[in-house]
Amino acid sequence: MGRGSLDFAKNLVGMASASPQPPLVPSPEWCKCNQCRLMENESENVCCSRINCITKLNVFGNICLDRDVLEVCIKSRCDFRADDFDFSMESFRKAGYRQYVMWRFGKLGRGNRRVVPSCVVWAIRDSFPSATGRYMGFKSS
Repeated sequence: MGRGSLDFAKNLVGMASASPQPPLVPSPEWCKCNQCRLMENESENVCCSRINCITKLNVFGNICLDRDVLEVCIKSRCDFRADDFDFSMESFRKAGYRQYVMWRFGKLGRGNRRVVPSCVVWAIRDSFPSATGRYMGFKSS
C-alpha cells in the first residue's frame, strides 16, 4: 500500500531541493486565465475562462489537490469497485480530475465525458507528477 506514499515523498523532496518553476512560456491565445499551457491534443486546449484562474481558488485546492481528500476518494472508489487500494501518483491525478468534474459538472454517467481545462490539468499534474513525464490525456467516449 505504501508505494504511492514513497512516490509522493520522493516528489516532495525533489520539489523542495530543486524548486522547479513552471516554464516561462506565454499563455496560448485561447487562454483567458494566464495559467494554461498548450496541450498535446487540440481538443484539450480549453481554458477555465476566468480572469482569476479557477486553480487559484482555495476551494479548488481543497477539493482537487488535497492529498487527504483524494486518498478518501481513492479508497471510496476502490471499495465500490472491489479493487485494491492504489496510491500511486497516477491514482491521485485521476482522483483530482474526477473531483474537478464532479465539482463543476455533477454526476455525468458512463461514457459522458468533459474536457478538463488545461490550467486544471496542469495544476493537478504539477501536484502529482508522472515519474516519466508522460500522461494519458483526454480520452473521448
